Amino acid sequence: MLESAPHKLQLLVIVPEQNDEYNRPIPGTGGESWQDVTDCFCHDNSQQKEVSVNGERWVYNYHVVYEGDKIALGSHVRCLDAAGKIIGEGDAKKNAECYLEELEGRCDIWI
Repeated sequence: MLESAPHKLQLLVIVPEQNDEYNRPIPGTGGESWQDVTDCFCHDNSQQKEVSVNGERWVYNYHVVYEGDKIALGSHVRCLDAAGKIIGEGDAKKNAECYLEELEGRCDIWI
C-alpha cells in the first residue's frame, strides 16, 4: 500500500456517438467523462527531464505512482488534489510494470 497517496487519478473515457439506421448521429449519445481510477501520488517534474522511449526523446511533466492495473499508453489522465484542483494532466507516455509482490501492487506512469 502507498504510504502517501494525497491525489486522485482519473482516466478520460470517450464514448462514441451512436447512429440511427440511416447512419445519422443520435443526439445525446456519446461524449466524454472522467472516471476515478485510484488514489495516487503525482510528482511534478519542474526540471523537465528528457527520457528516451523506444528511440524517441520526450519530456515528461509528471510522474504518477499508484496501486492498481496498468494504464494503456496514450490514455489521457489527470491527477486532482484533495480540493478537486487539477495538479497534473496529460497522455501516458510511458508505463512501468506493476509490481504485485515486491512493491505491493505499485505502478508508475509518466505523463
